[in-house]
Amino acid sequence: MTKGIRTIKRYQNRKLYDTVDSCYVTLEDIAELVKQGEDVHVVDNATKEDLTSVTLSQIIFEEEKRQKNVLPLATLTNIIRSGGETLRGFAHKAFESGVRELEHVRDEVSEAVDGLVRKGKISHEARDDLLSIIRKFVDTKVRPTVKNVSNIPTVQSDIRQLQQRIEDLERRLHAREKE
Repeated sequence: MTKGIRTIKRYQNRKLYDTVDSCYVTLEDIAELVKQGEDVHVVDNATKEDLTSVTLSQIIFEEEKRQKNVLPLATLTNIIRSGGETLRGFAHKAFESGVRELEHVRDEVSEAVDGLVRKGKISHEARDDLLSIIRKFVDTKVRPTVKNVSNIPTVQSDIRQLQQRIEDLERRLHAREKE
């Protein structure tokens, strides 16, 4: 259970210090805290610069090196190719792509069932029953799962934090572009 934001200080020697437990930690330790639902905030001890996004990105990079399958290669490639596009824009495009793919699958299922009717394998009534069963399955299994995942407090917290971090990164990027 999260009790607040845990501050981790990064020193010049790149050591990370957990101010709550008063001890030095590794990237693996921070990853474990995040997995346990802790909210972490990593700051440079000297400049007070927010290094949370950089640190979490580094953790993902280390996971990718170790497991070689954290993120699909196509996803990593698309993030890099998106260039100046904001991360929020990239995520929005990915979501829209998923929705389009689900619509495409729905259309293919309907077409396949209609094909069975045309070939005389099932009646029009059986077609309606079959499509009804498929819709019911989606409504009872898929939608609640998506709803439950989005209602998990840590997911909501993570989404809010990611939105805040993306907005912060966008502000910093725009500030540097103006320099």
